[in-house]
Amino acid sequence: MNADAIVHQQPSFLLRGESFLLWEIGQRRVIDHWMDHLFRSNASMTLWLESEDETLAAYVNETFPLCKRATVKAGLPATVEEACTFINSAGAIQLQRGTEPVSYLPTGQPVTKTWFAMVTRWLAELQKFGTQLPELETQVAPGVIIGHHCRISKDTVLHAPCWIGNGCTISGAVIGPNTAIGEECILSPGTEVSSSYVLSQSYVPPNIRLDGVIFTQKEVFDHNTGLPAIMSMSYP
Repeated sequence: MNADAIVHQQPSFLLRGESFLLWEIGQRRVIDHWMDHLFRSNASMTLWLESEDETLAAYVNETFPLCKRATVKAGLPATVEEACTFINSAGAIQLQRGTEPVSYLPTGQPVTKTWFAMVTRWLAELQKFGTQLPELETQVAPGVIIGHHCRISKDTVLHAPCWIGNGCTISGAVIGPNTAIGEECILSPGTEVSSSYVLSQSYVPPNIRLDGVIFTQKEVFDHNTGLPAIMSMSYP
């Protein structure tokens, strides 16, 4: 079975120079999870780009083995052989037979909201089924997953579901629920993070409260609107 996806029907949202499909979810990227879904469905996939995207094309060509059968093409498909794939408004990957190609972003929904919906679904699956990568991360409590080489103080509080990537240093913080901390992050004492994603290699200063945001070293976005967010102070 073949699955086609058009991925540039709306203006690209760039973060740290990366398009939406390359954003991280856990140890991997959005497109990795998409390809895993299709691989389990025994489907190949063609990503149709309305314009050339060398970064995305290189990532697909260099990352996925031939058995996953992923290709990138420019332009629009003339016909759809069997199916198309897209991400719905709840962040679920849909595979429909015999339909026209569907934009991977729901109409009118900010890309950040779509992306965080995928993150939330991923965290719910972790809480329900546990980690599928025990060589990379450990479940210390139901729905609480911690990567290797982390330093987390005893006074840090972790609420499920939450995921903490490899190499993080966290001191006296409150993490979760519905929170992911990317790899090699530093969270200072007094930090409170809920319903948020802290991207890899970020530093969060002391006494900062993050709720409903995507945090990077240079920018903070409200994931529901895609607009810049204002951080608030968290006092002990």
